[in-house]
Amino acid sequence: MSFLSRVRQLFGGDQVSASQSSPSANLADMPAAAGLAGVRHDGGKPREQVANWDTLEELLIDAGIDIDTTLAILQEVHKTSLLGRPTADQVIERIRTRLTSILDLDTTLHTSGNPAIILVTGVNGVGKTSSIAKLANMLKAQGLSVLLIAADTFRAGAVDQLAILGDRVGVPVMRSVEGQDPSSVVFNGLQKGIADHVDLVLIDTAGRLENKKNLTAELQKVVRVIESKFGLPLSECLLVIDATTGENALMQARAFSEAVPVSGIILTKVDSGAKGGSIVSIARELHIPIKLVCNGEGLESIKPFDKDELVNMMLLSD
Repeated sequence: MSFLSRVRQLFGGDQVSASQSSPSANLADMPAAAGLAGVRHDGGKPREQVANWDTLEELLIDAGIDIDTTLAILQEVHKTSLLGRPTADQVIERIRTRLTSILDLDTTLHTSGNPAIILVTGVNGVGKTSSIAKLANMLKAQGLSVLLIAADTFRAGAVDQLAILGDRVGVPVMRSVEGQDPSSVVFNGLQKGIADHVDLVLIDTAGRLENKKNLTAELQKVVRVIESKFGLPLSECLLVIDATTGENALMQARAFSEAVPVSGIILTKVDSGAKGGSIVSIARELHIPIKLVCNGEGLESIKPFDKDELVNMMLLSD
């Protein structure tokens, strides 16, 4: 049963009229972190209604939304509802409005530069390398010349995987040998990109989050090579997140943001029953926008992010 269906089950009854109910508590000055116990009981609500709010809180958390965001959403639903018990449509509309507002960040993908440089990172298994190929295919279709740099040199098969995908897309790949220093691969790749006058360079980097210290040093060294050796800024630093990851997605975003200036997210596997709530937490806490969404296996299965589509996916997820 979908999130939306569960809400309708909880709040689908007739709304209590204003003359039959007590006014809702005023929550304008109440911090979200203070919890909702006072909200539920100060108005003298029947036990069934209290249980409904408890269940709604559980549904939001089960959707992957962190507790602070959940409390903020519930507070908004309480604060803006009409007198008495809100209807299911009122609850859903308040939730939809709040989620959309949190996700309302700048999703522009920046591709200007000489050349433009997009660094892509993410933990192993999230679809990082295939997302890079899809992005390269999309940019090529827009008329840009693209060079791929295979700087994920410590993951077995990563370089070969990117080379195969690059061949499928029809773009050149600066490859390396397994275990080579990533920053040296990036240095050689940028030299080639500048000499060949390409429009955009896409860099695949390592994502060994289990060794955070080495990951941080590795990524920061790559950025230093780009900025100090070539005097070029990053056009984008994109973090690939698996939409099915759950609360670990926020942990990943925190870790990578501490290492490099993450400017946006590529969200993968949104067609796999993902709930996507973790992305809301990332947007609320770190203010990192989703810029691209991958929703299939084909090279064409990438598109710009649409916040309304993601919110609908969350509300309709089982």
